[in-house]
Amino acid sequence: MEYNSKTYKNYETFKPQLESIGRYGYFFITAMVMIIAWGTYALYTQLSKGQVVTGMRDYVIWGIYDANFIFFIGISYAGALISGILHLLRVEWRHPILRMAETITVISTLIGPSYIFLSMGRLERVWHLFVYGRIQSPIVWDVIAISTYLIGSFIFLYLACVRDLAFMRDHPIGIGRWRNRIYKFMSANYRDTPKQRELLNQLIDLISIVIIPLAILVHSVLAWIFGMTLRPGWHSTIFAPYFVLAAVYSGTGVLILVMFVFRKIYHLEAVITKNHFNYLGILLMILGALYGYFTFSEYLTNWYGSVKWDMEVLYRLFDASTYWWWFFFSAFIGVLLPIGLIAMPRLRNINTIVFAALIAVTALWVKRYLIIIPTLETPLLPLHDLRPEFASYSPSWVEWSLTAMGIAIWLLLFFLFSKFLPIVPVVRVPVSEERDYFKLRKLARERILRRLISKTRKEKNVVVGIVILMILSSSLVCRAQDPVKSRLKLEFLNKSGTRMLTTKLTSKKDDQTIPLQGMQVSFFIQGEKDKVLLGKESTDEAGKATFTLPGKLDVPRNKEGKYSYSATYEGSKEFQPSESSTEIRDVFMKITFSQKDSSKLINLFAVEINQKGDSIPIEGSTVIFYVPRTFSSLKIGEQAVKSGHADLDFPVTLPGDSAGNLPVVAKFEDNDNYGSAEVSATMAWGKPLPPDVIIKRGLGDTNAPLWMVYTLIVLLSLVWFHFTYAIITIFRIRWLGNKALKEEQAQIGSK
Repeated sequence: MEYNSKTYKNYETFKPQLESIGRYGYFFITAMVMIIAWGTYALYTQLSKGQVVTGMRDYVIWGIYDANFIFFIGISYAGALISGILHLLRVEWRHPILRMAETITVISTLIGPSYIFLSMGRLERVWHLFVYGRIQSPIVWDVIAISTYLIGSFIFLYLACVRDLAFMRDHPIGIGRWRNRIYKFMSANYRDTPKQRELLNQLIDLISIVIIPLAILVHSVLAWIFGMTLRPGWHSTIFAPYFVLAAVYSGTGVLILVMFVFRKIYHLEAVITKNHFNYLGILLMILGALYGYFTFSEYLTNWYGSVKWDMEVLYRLFDASTYWWWFFFSAFIGVLLPIGLIAMPRLRNINTIVFAALIAVTALWVKRYLIIIPTLETPLLPLHDLRPEFASYSPSWVEWSLTAMGIAIWLLLFFLFSKFLPIVPVVRVPVSEERDYFKLRKLARERILRRLISKTRKEKNVVVGIVILMILSSSLVCRAQDPVKSRLKLEFLNKSGTRMLTTKLTSKKDDQTIPLQGMQVSFFIQGEKDKVLLGKESTDEAGKATFTLPGKLDVPRNKEGKYSYSATYEGSKEFQPSESSTEIRDVFMKITFSQKDSSKLINLFAVEINQKGDSIPIEGSTVIFYVPRTFSSLKIGEQAVKSGHADLDFPVTLPGDSAGNLPVVAKFEDNDNYGSAEVSATMAWGKPLPPDVIIKRGLGDTNAPLWMVYTLIVLLSLVWFHFTYAIITIFRIRWLGNKALKEEQAQIGSK
């Protein structure tokens, strides 16, 4: 093969690094090996003692192992999407960074799945996944997708290295003969003949086209493992695109960090220029803005929907004693700071772009942690064992050691690969004389805005002064404000003999009623002379506080035979005190059912209980009858109580359960004498429901639906057809190389 002068010049730059490791290199290898050795000891500890040495328990069954898995799979996108897209678009400045990106893909895809095995308690049963795995399970999809993606990434990296492997074969290095043998074997006898060049270019284009949707599919499948789980914070349709975007965001950040490190180590300032950092920095900024939008959409919809268990997860994220600072760093600092540093041309340089990338990558790891842990710490059905180590998660030294081990292996493999093959392609030299688009844009902007800035400088100063004055005046007004008026409403509830006092504490702000949470309300009953304190309760997020009355009240009633209840809020610096009272008579209610001929009646017996314990029939009050339904109560009628009795014809068309059982509720609503008093009973007069019809669902069936099987077979067949074609074509390139070599030797022999 013939090579141009630029190729030889570029090779001379990397030859010392390929032939020697150096003192710092040996120190780095030693440090990484020590970390790996310590991680191996931690792995032995976990395998010998079990999962008890980790922080994972019955509540939190996943931990930082799974966060690491998602993180490493995410950063593997740097090669799959960035290098694939840049190659297909024929971007000129792509050449120095493609190999780094593709290497990130392969090494990250190798290390990431290993953390899944660490979070499994029975590793000897891993083979069950391949033997008994269900095609409709997202976990099986993930195994298939990652395996296919890993093989495709290997092929993509190998094809991109063929030309350099051929160059290294033709220019053996001075150490390690085994390396020259590997170069010779892996170069596939590439001689850069027209046919070989055509086939190799076609293969790289083909795999670039295949690897891009395959990369998107891998992280989408990973997101579906969470999204198809009925857990708060996970069950969301936005998870697949959200995971894909976050993966590209973190992968771009890791690529910038790798570029910076190798630029410093191998002095590649002439090869990896400022423009490369600017271009990737702009890409990082755009991805950060999109990621911020997806983050805002995810939390906004959960918060606005106010579903109870979703709100429990949000409360954990917004609680300063749990995850607020983690959430603030991942959702605000990790998004706004990189955007701000890169968006301003004055701040945009290599160091700030690298710093922004470091912040983004760290924030994305924290985000993966927050996706898993707070949700698992908020179970729908709390366990009986409420020990802190079971209800909350704290990573152990074993988990941190194995996390450090994975990072050390990643760094070590990357370093060793750079010693085996130039980290920047030597056959194709990048175009270094690129126009600095960002400098031109900066000059153009300064020329356009210079006059406008000079004209509006005075007006700007005036506006700033007015704004400062308004802020100061508003702060003084805020300081001078008196405590806001509060409103307390007291209600009495008698539910099947259980008597309760309920209050709602609110205030008004900007003509809107807001509940006051965490305020203490005192409950009283009027005694012979003074009020008797019954107890105190704090208001919840809706401003409500409930106190259950004891079974017997040893206090006299008033002249009307009523108990006098009151509730008091003592106020605070922000809110004025308030109180409320009510007077209630004691009542006894009972529901019975009777049938005469074809008529079915609901019978209510309701009496007052006086001071002596005697029963006095209620007269004239209206009682309402309900049947509880799924979302609300269905009113079936109302009757006036006469002589302590009220009867209602039962509507025979109401559906009950499979046996016809149907609960009925009779209730006095906000009655002046009895408050809200109700009683319930169940009878078998409802219309029986038809037997349940089992509706087959794709993910719940024992047998996978045919459409899912056929779709999987077609997609895998297409992908593996292209992989098989690539492998066959590589052997064809090797055969063409042998043929060209024999023809060349024959020509030399004839001369």
